[in-house]
Amino acid sequence: MKRKTLALWLLLSMIICLTACMGEKKGEIGTTYTSNNGIEFTVNEIAFADVIDGWGGANDDFWKPIDENNCNVGGRFATVEDYKSAHGLTPKKENDRIIYISYTAENKSKYDRTIDETGDIDYDNGYKYSDGYLSYRVSEEGVWKELPSGLSLPKLDGGKYEFRAYTVVPKEVVESDKPLDITIHGYKFKIR
Repeated sequence: MKRKTLALWLLLSMIICLTACMGEKKGEIGTTYTSNNGIEFTVNEIAFADVIDGWGGANDDFWKPIDENNCNVGGRFATVEDYKSAHGLTPKKENDRIIYISYTAENKSKYDRTIDETGDIDYDNGYKYSDGYLSYRVSEEGVWKELPSGLSLPKLDGGKYEFRAYTVVPKEVVESDKPLDITIHGYKFKIR
């Protein structure tokens, strides 16, 4: 009887350990994954910024962090500061920063799905931020559209869309060396 109890206890312990390990999926930027609800996605970039591009339309740099390598800097606008003044989108509070996320997604499920994922940010194992903004465009030549309620993707649509999100967080979240994770479509991306 003792052996059966011991064997049952060991089996139960193994099941609990395996379940706990399988609950968290780890992701890497640039790798394609399929979420539990059938969304195939790839996180293209996660970046920090003081200011992002707020010039809408068919602008390739929409919501990207502004620097000397994008946003027509050196061409139409002489300096980064000129562009920021004309089209920069900044947090309302001086001590806040922006976390920018770019990902592509496609509905591979047998059901219509709504994409509304802006990323769940976990700073220092418990400070949570998930109140972000989302936009998308249909193609590289398309116009960016902000999505307050997400985008409904029909089943068998076959379309792969680029989504961009940003979340405003306190400066400490960006500048600290404490742990920072971002979960998107059920996958956790360890930033530091």
